[in-house]
Amino acid sequence: MTDPGAEAEIAELAAELQRLLLVSSRILRSHTASHTVSASQFSVLAHLDRAEESTPGTLADFEHVSPPVMTRVLGRLEEAGLVRRSAHPEDGRQVRVTLTDRGRELVRAGRAERDAWLRSRLDGISAEERESLREATALLRRTLVPPRD
Repeated sequence: MTDPGAEAEIAELAAELQRLLLVSSRILRSHTASHTVSASQFSVLAHLDRAEESTPGTLADFEHVSPPVMTRVLGRLEEAGLVRRSAHPEDGRQVRVTLTDRGRELVRAGRAERDAWLRSRLDGISAEERESLREATALLRRTLVPPRD
């Protein structure tokens, strides 16, 4: 890109997006019952709640992290009694990861609290603003989230 005006605009927008993402993440975290786990740990737990079980490799791909990072995340979650790792019944080389009852309760309580807070915020804006937000959310997803293979 050679247009200095466009470069400055993009740099300003990038900085504003970074601030917004950081602040919104902190705000959502403060309105979630899962204060005992990190955002990435909660994301893994939420994925397992939807999928019932997974493998460390699949979870690493889903979270866009390396397998060693996911191994550490799962180790912390297992130590906290939130997930269980076990050998795959047909292929002992593979590891299955499932939620414990405690992990499932934490996810559901966290989602309920977060969703109630978000709904209360969205209830305060107009239908037109909600539609604009829906469009902006789709654009952000296309722009920021890498496609899954």
